Amino acid sequence: MKKVLYVLLALVILIGAGYQFIRFKSKPKYEGETTLTGLSSEAEVYFDDFGVPHIYAANAADAYRAMGYVHAQDRLFQMEMMRRVGTGTLAEMLGEDLLDVDKFFRTLGIPKHAAWSTEVWDKAGPSEWKSATEAYIDGVNDFIENGNLPIEYTLLGHKPRPFTINDIHAITGYMSFTFAMAMRTDPLVTKMARQLGPKYLDALSVHTLPEHHQIPNNYPLRDSLNRIQIDGNTLVSMLDRLPVPLLEGSNAWVISGKRTKSGQVLFCNDTHIGFAQPSVWYEAHIEYPGFSYYGNHLAGMPFGLVGHTRNHSIGLTMFENDDQDFFEEKLDPNNPAQTVYADGFKPLTVRKETIPVKGKDPVEFEIRESIHGPIVNEVIPEIGRLTTNPVASWWVYVLEPTRALEATWKMARAQSIQELEDAVRLIHAPGLNVMYGDKAGNIAWWATAKLPIRPPHVNSKIFMDGSNPADEPLGWIPFEENPMSINPESGFVASANNQPDTLSNGTFFPGYYYPGDRWNRIAKTVTARNDWTQESIKSLQLEALNENHPINAKAMIQQVDPSVYAGFETAIKTLENWDGSHGLESTAPTLYYKWLYHTLYGMMVDELGEEDFKNFVRTFLYIRSVPKLIRSQDSPWWDNTQTDVSESSKQIIEEALKKSLAELNTQLGSDPNTWEWQKVVVLEHPHPLGAKKPLDKIFNVKAPAVTANEESVNKLPFVLNAEGIYKVNSGPAMRIVMDFADVEAAESVLPTGQSGNLFSPWYQDQAVMFATGQYRPMLMNESAIKSSKRKLVLRP
Repeated sequence: MKKVLYVLLALVILIGAGYQFIRFKSKPKYEGETTLTGLSSEAEVYFDDFGVPHIYAANAADAYRAMGYVHAQDRLFQMEMMRRVGTGTLAEMLGEDLLDVDKFFRTLGIPKHAAWSTEVWDKAGPSEWKSATEAYIDGVNDFIENGNLPIEYTLLGHKPRPFTINDIHAITGYMSFTFAMAMRTDPLVTKMARQLGPKYLDALSVHTLPEHHQIPNNYPLRDSLNRIQIDGNTLVSMLDRLPVPLLEGSNAWVISGKRTKSGQVLFCNDTHIGFAQPSVWYEAHIEYPGFSYYGNHLAGMPFGLVGHTRNHSIGLTMFENDDQDFFEEKLDPNNPAQTVYADGFKPLTVRKETIPVKGKDPVEFEIRESIHGPIVNEVIPEIGRLTTNPVASWWVYVLEPTRALEATWKMARAQSIQELEDAVRLIHAPGLNVMYGDKAGNIAWWATAKLPIRPPHVNSKIFMDGSNPADEPLGWIPFEENPMSINPESGFVASANNQPDTLSNGTFFPGYYYPGDRWNRIAKTVTARNDWTQESIKSLQLEALNENHPINAKAMIQQVDPSVYAGFETAIKTLENWDGSHGLESTAPTLYYKWLYHTLYGMMVDELGEEDFKNFVRTFLYIRSVPKLIRSQDSPWWDNTQTDVSESSKQIIEEALKKSLAELNTQLGSDPNTWEWQKVVVLEHPHPLGAKKPLDKIFNVKAPAVTANEESVNKLPFVLNAEGIYKVNSGPAMRIVMDFADVEAAESVLPTGQSGNLFSPWYQDQAVMFATGQYRPMLMNESAIKSSKRKLVLRP
């Protein structure tokens, strides 16, 4: 017996010693001193109570070299995943399961575009942003060479190669790919148009409807601005396997001083991005003579995309403009190496790429391109199933080299609102809503993107005829006519991924816009009072209420005979009295989403099939179309095409309710008062290695239940499903609130924590704060920062 105890004790000691050794070899260094090659003088990094680095340096090069080093020690594996997505090299590190993902991104042209951007970058002359970027890369590589690599590399048996400028351009390409809505939506809409006809499309909201809320434009008089000098087998299943999240939406609003208690501008931003561990944004505060900036950085990007100085602030949401079209080509029957175009032919170009695969021989892959872009049938299964003709992707992003680094450098250093706009113009894709406020009282919103001028007959959601020159884009809308609002009389600007109003040239620009429920709640709430404070505005940012859902619910209830819900009258009464809130103890959402799913399934699966129905409920089309679908009794979708009789809305809705009540009775019990929303909501932030059990228990971050919802201001969406367990898959990637009356009191919160290193104390320290609606400071006050006990000195 004693021998067994000794063996067990020895085993425990051995495991403990092994853990401590791995921890020692992998944890970040937050205190003490270390050398950093290339520094011109000593730099200091103070880590605050939430792990945010505050960098004090003698000049820009030293600051960004230090930034690269500390960014890498907290987020190197995330940087690795981001660059591998953008360079099409995931399979080299993660194995052949990711081969189709590499093929997809290579076909789309992101690695090719990154190489082009790098070639242009290398040929360009010296610039401040170029020097700072190169210093940042040097800092990252110094950490790769000399720092403690995160444990993920040990588990995968991999040594990271040095970072390059091409990697940064590839990461920019991944960011520009964003949420692939055209690729999810256009094949589905084209299928509906071809197989079902216009009546079915008319019953949806393929385009913005009159009842949808639009963002008003306010084009400026250029001399009237306040001046201040300032310091699977589907694309969906394939994308689910991406080890990095997709950018999806966002809210931002800026309130002028005439609506705030302080009389100063109030700034709010929460970008909506797929949840992951680590979370997307990395916060860093940089100080050197002449520059002071608190920024939110993507992994591998030197300059903050969102951030503020003491005099101006920049926020982002996704514009959701339509910047990708699909052209269905016709092959020459006598020569399949060329396509028909007008009265002649155009050659297809072919390039071969070799994809390295972990543990396997490299795979050669052939990519064909027409004059419109790469042929995507083989990498987007929905397109391959829809047509045997080659379909080319025409995408604005790959048409010119990126200038994102220059733009973000200049945005942080703009000395006036006009300089900020000049910097914003440099972003040609992806489409972004750039939100702005400053100490002088200016508020502004610009939709930045190169917007193509399409022929009037073109429906950009349906495949175009690649042989017809009349379907080609005609040119570009000048930036001055892009959607924007500068110092409007309303006293606020806001964007929530909804449709901008008609442009100054009369264009109602198409996109994948949300219906504007969030924007309407923001607009109504902000304009209801003139004494907003940083504290009071949080209630709006945390609001989980949708005014449209109760209208949908009542429309369904009105179709149902009371005998259908006998025994569950209290559940129906609760739903009938629902105001659209998604409180954790509320029961109405539990029944509403279950009933909505079965109603839509009963309406649509006979026409779409299982796979395309699953795709439908993951597109903007679903969010935009539900009110019209549910409230229209004469829609062709109600009839089941697989029966000889004609079904009505009443039949489908009643049958869906019967099924929903039976399932909830089994799932949650016979008492509807116990069907609380928190019992069916799950939030877990997945790590790339968490896809393999039991690593999910180690790397993933679980959080308490949240007020999951569709299209509330505090948007925490999930995929509608039959099971009735709703896994929140995205939401605010940060929540920022700031009053220019006291910039040093600005607040934010991240979904999990600042660090992506498992052994960091800041790996998941904000997860509960985020889920429960708490905030923490974004420090810029030097004395408060330098009182920190964690100081890392970087020496030349």
